[in-house]
Amino acid sequence: MGGRAGRFECWARRNVSGLVGATTMLLFGTLPAHAYTVSSPVGAGCHEAITSAALRQVRLELPTAVPMPATRNEQAMIDDVDYHPEADMTDLGAVSLMLGVRDNDVKGHNSADLAELALVHGDPNNQREHCLRSQDEQEPGGTQAAVDDCEAFILQRVGEALQGLDASGAPDTTKRTTLRVYLQLRHEVDVPLPTYYVRIGQAVHALEDAYTHNYRTPDSSEITVVLNWVRLVQGDWVEERDGPPHSAELDRCDDPDDLRLRRHELAVAAAASLLRVTLDPSQSEDRKMAAVHAILDANLGISPGCSFANGWCDAPERAYPTGFAHGCGMGATNAIDHGFAGLALVGLTLVGLALRGARRSKRLRSPWLVLLILTGCLLVGPERAQAATESPLPTPQAGAKPVKEPLAPNPSHMAWGGFVGAAGSFDHGAMAFSAALRLRLTTHLTVGLDAEWNPFIRYNGVAVRPGTFNAYGTGILRLPLAYEVFNLRTTVSFGMATMLMDLYGVPRGTTGLFAGIAPLGLEWKMSRACYLIVNPLGYDIPIPQLNGVPYSYSQYRVSIGLEFYP
Repeated sequence: MGGRAGRFECWARRNVSGLVGATTMLLFGTLPAHAYTVSSPVGAGCHEAITSAALRQVRLELPTAVPMPATRNEQAMIDDVDYHPEADMTDLGAVSLMLGVRDNDVKGHNSADLAELALVHGDPNNQREHCLRSQDEQEPGGTQAAVDDCEAFILQRVGEALQGLDASGAPDTTKRTTLRVYLQLRHEVDVPLPTYYVRIGQAVHALEDAYTHNYRTPDSSEITVVLNWVRLVQGDWVEERDGPPHSAELDRCDDPDDLRLRRHELAVAAAASLLRVTLDPSQSEDRKMAAVHAILDANLGISPGCSFANGWCDAPERAYPTGFAHGCGMGATNAIDHGFAGLALVGLTLVGLALRGARRSKRLRSPWLVLLILTGCLLVGPERAQAATESPLPTPQAGAKPVKEPLAPNPSHMAWGGFVGAAGSFDHGAMAFSAALRLRLTTHLTVGLDAEWNPFIRYNGVAVRPGTFNAYGTGILRLPLAYEVFNLRTTVSFGMATMLMDLYGVPRGTTGLFAGIAPLGLEWKMSRACYLIVNPLGYDIPIPQLNGVPYSYSQYRVSIGLEFYP
């Protein structure tokens, strides 16, 4: 017994620590570390701040950098971007520039999607977009090869950007590049954006990363060695061969010390220089490219003689933590896995306590116990849920009296009533406020007509948007429990959804379908006239646009309301 207890204690500790780790990741947004950060729903972005500062400088100097107006559809896109633009950076040009900058890191994915971003950042073919080493850029000579690759990427993107200018040297609104972007409410879409801003944004990102993905001389003017990310995440990194590991501490742009303050300032200056020379209306394309070469020489120069043997010229950056945290030998993925195991442990415990209480009392007197059981079943998964339900349900105690239903003494008679309720979605952010007519047809069947306002919630730069108006018919299959203070029900809905706002490609007023289901809900016999309705898990999906590129906004909802029969 002692050995078994010891093993259980170790297992419990591991899962509880995993639960804490997973919760921490959800609350504080542990995202894949890769270069200066981009903005996400849980954190401000360095790249956006650095690039905004650079563009702001250039706009004060050059008439070709003035804000670019947007159409109604483009404004809908701007209002829905997956970051929080600064107040003076909300025109089409500035937003296109930021989307280009962000593209190196997100490639059209949700900035909070850990799984997809890990694949993007770990792609060996994308390392040059961040001025990092690829797999085969090994010492000796790996630093030079990585810098050459980064420089080639920047020159390629600058050349493409210059093709997006008009005869006056200003960004041409008619020359577009289609970029896949993630919008918070519209999700992944392909958007034609001004070519200059998209391509120069991708180049600017790589140039900014040249100040976070390498060690530099004391004045930060030259590179001593380029860092390695891809070998680190693959688990076969050897510093002498692959160079120093990526350091998340170098990615910070909150200026915690003089070294990182200096890097931050130089990154802003480099980005501003690249924008300035490419938007200079007095220069030809050839002269602009020559000036870009000079900028790269000034920012990507290599100081010779640094190696593993001399600590990369006794680099002070070696004092910073490297890579990403491996708490107790677990990476982020294992922390999540053990976190869900911990959640399952908590859920199973709740179910056990609830059933134990039920057997002692011979009846389930409170709907909250059933809510605990439902929650536990959702957490422990179908296998454990099936095992839990194999225990016999409690039977009424001898002499127990039925609990009266609303509409007593004839709850089976047809009756008119109403419903008001509210819901919140924990998948795609949303709320719902509804009012409805109800018609009790039989003891087991109720139908109704519902009207619902369904505002959507943007998490990044938290904002509530008008969302949709939903109108639908509802059918409710009821399972009365005569000896309990609650009944069970299943609810299905079908109707129409109308957009109350403009989204990119989905104008206000567009109308389509709505469907929903709450497979297992509770109705508490609150009084002689009303029930308190709780649906702990429902799935609702407005699909306001069916033609062209369909648009839907699925929601996993928790809802509560009052159903009353005067």
